[in-house]
Amino acid sequence: MVYKFNLITKKQLKPNHILRDMYTYIDTNEELKEICDELEKEAELGIDLECENNLHHYGAYISLIQISNKSKNYVVDILKVTDVKPLIKILEDKNIQKIFHGSDFDMRMLNSQFNCKPKNIFDTQVAALLLGKKDIGLGHLIQEYFNVEKIKKFQKADWTRRPLTVEMLDYASGDTIYLVRLRDVLIKELKEKGRLEWAEEDLLLLEKKEWIYEEGKFNTVKGYSHLEPKEKAIFKRLYDLRNDLAKKVDRPIHFVINNKQLIGYTVEPPKDWSRVRGVHPIIRKNAKLFSIEIQKGSKEKIEIEKREIKKLSLNKKAQLDQLELFQVKLAEELEIMKYLIMNKEQMIAIVVSESLDGLKNWQKKLVEEEWKRISAEIQ
Repeated sequence: MVYKFNLITKKQLKPNHILRDMYTYIDTNEELKEICDELEKEAELGIDLECENNLHHYGAYISLIQISNKSKNYVVDILKVTDVKPLIKILEDKNIQKIFHGSDFDMRMLNSQFNCKPKNIFDTQVAALLLGKKDIGLGHLIQEYFNVEKIKKFQKADWTRRPLTVEMLDYASGDTIYLVRLRDVLIKELKEKGRLEWAEEDLLLLEKKEWIYEEGKFNTVKGYSHLEPKEKAIFKRLYDLRNDLAKKVDRPIHFVINNKQLIGYTVEPPKDWSRVRGVHPIIRKNAKLFSIEIQKGSKEKIEIEKREIKKLSLNKKAQLDQLELFQVKLAEELEIMKYLIMNKEQMIAIVVSESLDGLKNWQKKLVEEEWKRISAEIQ
């Protein structure tokens, strides 16, 4: 069944609010196929996702996909629709531009869950960064350009709950209804500043990037690197056991037992896991398993191979210092974040390889003359 809701109440109306007043909630395969037959004729679509991301339940997965063209808005319930192939076809259609804001996580989730690699992407966050915006949040940009205040009430909502409330659906659709218009005004400003070419190159790289979603790993937990080799082995076993139990009870791993506690119990294991407090009951119910894993881990070691850090020569260090000074100065002149011009890793690669090959084309144009000067003066 297709449900239609008022998008914004009179109390929520803001000055200069020029928008459609309806969106459509899609929760069947037939409905999705029907709207996709229409959407495949569009030139551009605003896209956003609402996901569960280890906040209320175990794991990360898509709950809703919001879609807007210039006249209609849709909220697709991914937990109810079982055949998303028509939508995947649209996302991968290079003839339709997909407008995201902060596409990084969305791209990883789409690839991880549906093996979907969207083509022809415009990321309004990328454009905002290249324009030198200090606050690049979607809500701030919508308020800046359209004088509309975005509701923040449901930023940490449980998007797996059903039925979804009208207020939650209003919030979800609000992330895409402005994206096409926002893209248009950002492109206009990019052209005025002569930076549209920068954005186009960056956006093409987004499309080519290998988007992989990975959960946190045991060896990235704060405090792990300070553990002894035997303690590292114990921690890995406890970490893996916690993961299995969290999946069993469908709770985020930090709800079962947080990382700080797990590190602490690795160093000083409880005498009786069945009496541990401040943890999920599943821990106490499986006290014996934790004791077994500690015993196994105590017979193992995880050694971390120390990487040899190659020091730069005095001349290379001087070149790097000059590049960093140039980076800061140019960033101030262009009024953009300095890492956009070139980050520390790129600068090190330049002085080591004596080449600008690691830079994007627009970065090279900004840097090449200064690099020629630096490399000529400091041999």
